[in-house]
Amino acid sequence: MSVRLAVPDWSLLVPPLIIVGTIVLLLIVDAVLRRPPARLLLTLAFAGQVLALASLWTIDWAQGATTFGQSYRADWFALAVALVALIAGALSVLVSAGYTESGLDPEGIGQAEYLSLLLFSVLGTMLVGAAGDFIVLLLGLEMSAVAVYALTAFARRRVTSVEGALKYFLLGAFASAILIYGMAWVYGSTGSIVLRDIAETLRTVVMPGQPLDPALLLALLLLAVGLGFKIAAVPFHMWTPDAYQGAPTPVSAYMSVVPKVAGFAAVARVLVQGLQPLSEQWTGLLGMLAAITMIYGNVVAIAQRDLKRMLGYSAIGHTGYMLAGLAAFTTGQAGDRSVGSVLFYLFAYTFMNIGAFGVIAWLQERGLGTTLDDIAGLAGRAPLAALTMAIFMLSLMGMPPLLGFYAKYYVILALIEAGQLWLAVAIVVMSAVSAFFYLRVVTRMYFEEPAGALQPARTPVLGLGLALTTLATLVLGLVSSPILDLVQRWSAALA
Repeated sequence: MSVRLAVPDWSLLVPPLIIVGTIVLLLIVDAVLRRPPARLLLTLAFAGQVLALASLWTIDWAQGATTFGQSYRADWFALAVALVALIAGALSVLVSAGYTESGLDPEGIGQAEYLSLLLFSVLGTMLVGAAGDFIVLLLGLEMSAVAVYALTAFARRRVTSVEGALKYFLLGAFASAILIYGMAWVYGSTGSIVLRDIAETLRTVVMPGQPLDPALLLALLLLAVGLGFKIAAVPFHMWTPDAYQGAPTPVSAYMSVVPKVAGFAAVARVLVQGLQPLSEQWTGLLGMLAAITMIYGNVVAIAQRDLKRMLGYSAIGHTGYMLAGLAAFTTGQAGDRSVGSVLFYLFAYTFMNIGAFGVIAWLQERGLGTTLDDIAGLAGRAPLAALTMAIFMLSLMGMPPLLGFYAKYYVILALIEAGQLWLAVAIVVMSAVSAFFYLRVVTRMYFEEPAGALQPARTPVLGLGLALTTLATLVLGLVSSPILDLVQRWSAALA
């Protein structure tokens, strides 16, 4: 009997292949030139991601085509995830410019390795968004996570950096094992690892009003634990504050966004697409996790005096808001705003959170630390930096008409339409609580005496990154219709 191998449709893989080519090019340039200029490597990494962004328009996403069997999908959901991951990656390269060029950690920096790891993580996130089965999803998740473990420990002579990375790695490995165990139980119950086939099988065995098979219930709980770690949901968040505080600040900026995008993409692929017939069970579970996560993150953030640690707990709170968006899942048909609201939230979160960490990196370049005391009177010493930081803090709080307001508004709208009024009220209350620590940063900058002078430093590329994130935070909420139209097409991909 002859065996015929299917020829993959490589045209669907152009954006990830460009990222792979960029990584190879970075390593070749580093090997040939030995110590190439940092600006050259930054330009290559940034240009590669911009080229990958442009290549997204060469694919007909409306067809929802697949390749490598059904392992890789080119649908609207994959496009939205790739768009957010590439924008976040490109902004992270700009924000990293000061760190890689200034030699703050001269013994720990390998610029080509740093940028290659960052691009590997972006590549993994794109694969998760396009995953059609458990194998590609797991491959993408681990590719994204392992690169970030290494980036967290990049300042390897600093104890906090290594400690944060080690904690992140150990808990991440533990969570991956649980996630794989859950996938094995799903395979044992349905006989497939293809997400669409799993959903078809479950529709024949899950009956409304009937008790759920204990094996499926166990599989759902194991998957929830494994994926909960990936998005830093409470009580699986323990690694977050230490990793954020210990990592180099540009890595913290990247870590706060792209792994979260990968995690939520995995949750949507697994639960919304693969386990959609069990939605009655997992929407209730996600609702409870969302409430606990947003309350814990916002309340504990109040006690933090280190800005990076505060933003770490703030990130946990924002994970709760996004989980609430997924808990608003109803029918999976057009008009269901649940997944679309989460995708828009991730898009908005990219600009305001990378921007906030970017300002901290800008201050470190000028000799300041990362505590509230370090930013006292900043408006008198660097008025533009203080204004930029204030915009990001107000946007994260949800102040209209900034981008963060529209992100929360669309999640709340999805919850109201789904009849989850209590979660909508919880988001409003927790946003009011978060005002305490976000506004505390603003009052410290504007209403206290300066603590000291800033050291002179030239960081034009970092400044460009801050200008782009600030402009997006100010403007994109007012012209969000094209992005909303895109993210609302998720139902055509996951239904």
